[in-house]
Amino acid sequence: MNKNISIVIIHTGYQDYLKHNLEITSLNNNIYLIGDQSIKHLEQINNVTFINIEKYRNLDLIKKCKLHFKNYSSNSSEFEWLCFERVFILKHFLIDYKLNQIFHIDSDNILLMNINNYEFKKEIAYCLNKNFHKFRMSHSIHSGLLNINFCDKFIELYQDIYINKSKLNLIQGKINYHTDKNSNKFINGGICDMTLYYLLVEQKILEVQNLIQPNNDMVFMMNINNGEGYNYQEQYFTTNNQIRLNFNNKFISIYDIIKNKYYNTVNIHFQGGSKILLQSQDLKNRLSHILI
Repeated sequence: MNKNISIVIIHTGYQDYLKHNLEITSLNNNIYLIGDQSIKHLEQINNVTFINIEKYRNLDLIKKCKLHFKNYSSNSSEFEWLCFERVFILKHFLIDYKLNQIFHIDSDNILLMNINNYEFKKEIAYCLNKNFHKFRMSHSIHSGLLNINFCDKFIELYQDIYINKSKLNLIQGKINYHTDKNSNKFINGGICDMTLYYLLVEQKILEVQNLIQPNNDMVFMMNINNGEGYNYQEQYFTTNNQIRLNFNNKFISIYDIIKNKYYNTVNIHFQGGSKILLQSQDLKNRLSHILI
């Protein structure tokens, strides 16, 4: 395994929480920040390298795939395309910088350790949730060890679904599930990039290590807003609808109510409305004992 893995964050539009993430994650990791001019000044943070996203958006492959994109979601088309687009960008970034692997994180997801100290067991690793109902069909790269093979297989699947439509059938049931029969509009989510990450595993296109499966008593968090774990929807102890974090040792730990034990969390994912917590000085103060 490559033991010189850098972090990649793709983000457009300045947000304070992004700055706080970079300040925390960069203490132990080298970060490539791919984004627009509004966040260029963040390259002043140690261990952060800024790359202008526009150098990739004009590539023929990305423009062609965007032309064929159809939004099957209750979210906006612009939002959903941005999520798909990042995998196309990652492929060309890996080629440009001659990297075998990178570790991708969402801009609201902090890492609490040097990612090179985590023991990966496969060349590709991301968060494979239990998919508690048939049409959830959702895995995540908010924490993900990715390479060109992952990108190529994702792009190939995208083309088979959205361009030549030879595999449109793989998502048709989920499209129907999210379509309101009266208005013919999409409700409660729908098809997104996470659907394709799910299909890459479900269709046995890729072998992927599950990062939310405990590994040497360490685990990646899905989302601080609920207790979802690797085997149960409310696996981790929560208070006020958030995972309760134990700051009392060298690591930050979360309590598994099924296994009756603590696991050290590699990340904290401040999804949705919890992003405001990532912007607080109090968080940085409480993390100071491990971020050295």
